Parts: sequence; structure tokens; C-alpha cells
Amino acid sequence: MYNAKVYLRRGTFAGAVLVDGDRIVSVGTSEDLLDRVPAGVRKVDAGGALLLPGFYDSHLHLQELGRFERQINCGGAVSVGEIVGWGRDFIEKNRIPPGKMVLGFGIDQDLFTQSEKRYPTRADLDKISAVHPVILLRVCGHVALCNSRALELAGIADKVPVIEGGVVETGEDGRPSGVLKENAASLVRALFPKPSPGDLVLRLEAAMKTALSYGVTSAATHDTMGPDFQAVRAAYTQILTGNGAGTATEKRVPMRIVMQCGSADKDRYLDEYIKEGLVTGTVFVKDYLKMGPLKFFADGSLGSHTAALREPYDDSPGSRGVPAMGNALLKDLVRKADAAGLQTGIHAIGDAAIEAVIETFEALPPESSRRRHGVIHCQITDSGLLDRMARRGVVAIVQPAFLAHDLHIAEKRLGSVRAATSYAWGSMEKRGIRSAYGTDCPIEHVNPMQGIAAAVTRQDREGCPEGGFYPEERVDVATAVGNYTAGSAYANFDETRLGRIKEGYLADMALWDTDIFTCPPDAIRQAKTLWTMVGGGYPMPHAKRAQP
Repeated sequence: MYNAKVYLRRGTFAGAVLVDGDRIVSVGTSEDLLDRVPAGVRKVDAGGALLLPGFYDSHLHLQELGRFERQINCGGAVSVGEIVGWGRDFIEKNRIPPGKMVLGFGIDQDLFTQSEKRYPTRADLDKISAVHPVILLRVCGHVALCNSRALELAGIADKVPVIEGGVVETGEDGRPSGVLKENAASLVRALFPKPSPGDLVLRLEAAMKTALSYGVTSAATHDTMGPDFQAVRAAYTQILTGNGAGTATEKRVPMRIVMQCGSADKDRYLDEYIKEGLVTGTVFVKDYLKMGPLKFFADGSLGSHTAALREPYDDSPGSRGVPAMGNALLKDLVRKADAAGLQTGIHAIGDAAIEAVIETFEALPPESSRRRHGVIHCQITDSGLLDRMARRGVVAIVQPAFLAHDLHIAEKRLGSVRAATSYAWGSMEKRGIRSAYGTDCPIEHVNPMQGIAAAVTRQDREGCPEGGFYPEERVDVATAVGNYTAGSAYANFDETRLGRIKEGYLADMALWDTDIFTCPPDAIRQAKTLWTMVGGGYPMPHAKRAQP
């Protein structure tokens, strides 16, 4: 690859890269490398475009991305009535037979008209269908909205069970309203159709191809909660080898996968991982598939008022959110995982949840810092929490693209004092906290440029607010790119082979049509991938398409 602007590190660029096999063997000027390459070596003219390391998404859900395309897309809906109409159209267009489940994703009640900023209830969703179970998820994935048929199948049409770490909301008649939050949503998630092995392969393949088309070459992906671990591992093995044999000689979709593994029944599946002898870094397909961290949940989401806060929500004074589990249980699980050689990445958004996670890590032996335990999302913070994270070496696994939406609700939910110290990426950098950027796709789009733009501008897609949301927490482009490549590689113990264009590293790179280091910040979102390379494979050109 020559005639490129090759990003090496902050302020340093080269003109060409020489690849041999799956490794980068030399980086330098175009003139120098062209003079050195032997006859017969394939030469690719980059036309002056920007060459970046392949992006490494630190946390997303590839299986959910693959499944999303077969559901009602509720994103952007501005009213309950619009969702009802879209649901009816979906059933009719797809000729879904009576009794078959209908799923949807992407509802955001904060986008509804002022008089209707509420969740759709069972009565609303019964208007979509009375003969199909209908389950729609809020955009954060932490709230399930169900019609009467779905509640009947879950056995909660008329009774209100008590769920630890969850809420079953009720209507005026005292019956479940169809709104299930946090752990209560598992009552209906258990009804979701289980994909066949073939469907699971197709679902993951489709998601991986989408990610690759946006320059994402590595992903730490949360696709299993325990019961389906073997099925998900087998699907990835088949995709990456073409034969399920555990060797990467016939890769069908070349992408590097780190499995973030959940534990739905807490101790039970943790014990099964330990019994199988799995530790973080266990290799399933050489260079392409390995065991990552164990994932637990400490709370919910800000948009659904279920993020666990130390003080009440400003717009819901009677609520401090919903802790997903007690602090004692969290400490026991993490201590057990750490002792068994398992890294943990814990979902924590509210400051109370983040504090509980930090306390959990502080209670571990000092040498546990080598596990690189992390806080996934890490949104509502203050200086004290960040100081403690820095001292303990806790990794912040964050999704800057969240802010493009949350900046419109953060002050309403939190007040200005808490909002000013949240999404504090600049403060994390000043303290030396290791950060790994990602998208939580399909919560946000898998396109990394959306996250880089949000981190650099702290604005939404329309450029609001002017000057940025608490602009002192902005980071520069080099920091954002670094956290999205080398930072994520560090979080997953890949920093000596991935995340940089450097001699000896794996040849994972993406060519972009826009120089994001010199273009106006508001143009970063429009940058397009020209091609993606994984392990030195021939460049894969991407069809022209509008970037989201």
C-alpha cells in the first residue's frame, strides 16, 4: 500500500505499508518501500487517502445486530400511534402467521410528542395484534414492552411477580401494564425463539460483514448469557474456519472476535465456565476467536430511569434507579471469577452502580489489577469515582456515541451538577485511566466515526449544542482514534499485535476517504470507508452508501 496518509501515532504519519502474509513488515515513505519490494508483489495505490488501524469495538452485540434486521425497527418513532401502525404493517408485509412471535427494537419515549412521553402499554400493543405475542424493546434494551398475549405466555397476565433487580409496572387495575424493566424483562426474553445453528451462523455472518464494511476488524461482543455459550462459540468457529474445525485456514468472514460472556444465572454459569477450564484469553480459533471477560450487570440505563444513582433522579424524585444485584453478591461473583483467571466487564451507568463496581474491584487482591477489569458504559461519574478508578487501574469501556442522544436528557435526569461531571472522557484522560471505545451496537450504529465525532465535538448530529455539551470533556481526534484502536486492544490483552500500524503487528487496516485529522470536526461523521483489510487479505472494497 503506497501513496497513503498512514496514521502511526499522534502527529506521526507515513506514506506506505509493506505486508507479508498476515503481518506488517515495514512502514515508511512510498519511494523507499516501492524501491525495496521484490518483483511480483501486489502494489495498491491509496490515492492519498487516510489509512487507519482497523477499529476495535470494545463492546457490542453482533448477534443482536444480526437479529435486528428481522424485527420491527421502532427507531425514530415519535408517538405510540406510529409504533402501532408500524407493527401492523410489519405483520402484514411479512405475512406472519397467527401465534408467531413479533419482536421489535429501538423505542425511545423521549422522542415522543410532549403529551405522549410514555411507554406503550399492553393496551396499546394489543392494537398491533391480539393473536401474535408482541414484545418490543426500548432502545437501551433494558425495558420490554409487551401485549396481553405475550404476558399470558409468560404467565404474568394477571399477577405481579416480585423480581430481584427488576420492576413489573402495573396499571390502574393493578394488573401488569406490559412494561417490564431490567431483570423483569427476562420473563419475556425467555420466550424469544431460539435460533437454529444455521440461523445463528447467518445472523452472526451478516453482522460481521456490516461491521467490516465500516472498518471494524475486531470486536469484543456480548452474544451469550450462558445457556447458549456452546452454540455461539460453535457458530463463530464455523464462520471463521469454514469447516468448524478450529483452524483459520478457510475463513469465510475474517474478523477478530472476543467473546464477552454473560452469566444469566450468576453462579451457575460462572461455575460452568470455570468447570470447563475457561480463562480470559482461552483461544478457540487461533488469532480470530478467544474467550474474553465475564460480563455482569450492576444497573440499567439512564433513558429508562433504571441506572442506579446515589441521589434521586431530578425528573423522578421518588426513584434512584434499579440495581441489578446486591453489592454483596456482586463482590462474591467478581472475587470468584478473578480467582479463576477470568477478567470481568461490568455494566454500570449510574454513579451508585459505578461506586459499587469500584468497591468490588478495590476488595480484590492488589495483583488482580493484571486482569484489567473494566466498567462498561461508565457514564455518571464525579472526580472521586474517577480518582479511584485511576488508582485501581480500572478500564473504562465507553460508548461516546451515546452522548449524541443523552445530551438532550442528561440535565433533565441528573441536574446540571451531576451532568457536568458525567461522560467525562477528558477527565479520564487527564487521570491516565485506560479507555476503550465502542458502540454497544445495535444500541448505536456500528460505524466508529459516529463515536469519534461525539467524543471530539460533544454535539449531536445537528451540531447541538453550540460549542459542545460541557466542552471541557472533549478529547482530540488522536485520543479518540487511539482509544478506539490501541485502547480497546489493551482492554483485551491484544496491545502487542493489534490497534496500531506498526512493524510486527497483524495487518488489520481500513482506508478512509476523509482525513479526519484535518477536516472540520462536523465532517468526521460523513467519512466513508473505501476498503477494509484483515490479516493482510486482499482489500475488500465497500459499495457506495450513505454513512449513518
